[in-house]
Amino acid sequence: MWALFFINAVSIFGYATFTLHPELLARYPWSLPIYAVSYPLFARLQILIGFWLCVRACHKAMGWRWPVYFASAFLISFAMEFSGTSFGVPFGKYSYTGLMGWQLLDKVPILIPVSWFCMSLCCYLLAVQLTGTTKNHVFLWARRWQDPVQRVGLAAVLLIAWDFTLEPAMSQLTPYWIWEEAGVFFFGVAVRNLLGWLVTGLLIFTSFEILRLRAYSHHFQSSWPLRFYLLNLFLPIGLSLAGSAWPPVVLTAVVLSGCFLYATWRGTLKAGLVIRGSTA
Repeated sequence: MWALFFINAVSIFGYATFTLHPELLARYPWSLPIYAVSYPLFARLQILIGFWLCVRACHKAMGWRWPVYFASAFLISFAMEFSGTSFGVPFGKYSYTGLMGWQLLDKVPILIPVSWFCMSLCCYLLAVQLTGTTKNHVFLWARRWQDPVQRVGLAAVLLIAWDFTLEPAMSQLTPYWIWEEAGVFFFGVAVRNLLGWLVTGLLIFTSFEILRLRAYSHHFQSSWPLRFYLLNLFLPIGLSLAGSAWPPVVLTAVVLSGCFLYATWRGTLKAGLVIRGSTA
């Protein structure tokens, strides 16, 4: 995962120096051609490297079954993104700039659904670890739905916690997509966007439950979901801190703290390390 860390670190450094202090471009002429291609290049590399890490981990854990989960997340997220960019539902009205590369139906960059798969995968696997398995149910019939509901719900919370910093970083601090409607905004991002992320996340995670992704969760290296999640969180948090966008970072920290307190209460977090939940 060092390649992903390197790409993210270089992206944060470039933003904190040359984007926030453009006079440095004139002082260091060698930086001009690099800066000219940095925004499209590093964003695409970040997603592609993340996708390669996911494919490698999935192939080790489940062989060639992983395309089923990729297709599920890709199709659901593309449908929601296309609806959002076309009709403003469910995220609000926005549009992508050309920095993310080729767009499906001239609306959604193909790398965006790929990114949805990567983050949905790690959020779901992390939720499986943090929730474990409920051993004492008030009602026996509750076992059938209580654990899946907890996994899906916690995975959605983890996904939204990442989005708290991602949206301002990618649409306000950097120009990867643009919000086109008025309304209630949080750091320039439509609040209804969070509802869109919740709905999309719930659909993807429910599909993972139906397709029994949890059956393969114990085949993944136990630290992989957390490491991958934190590496992807590193980029928007780094950009937000460099750009003095403190409220999204604080909000993300509060939500994630709540998630890990919940895991501590359930006994799936010991000595600060995430342990693999029961597969019973």
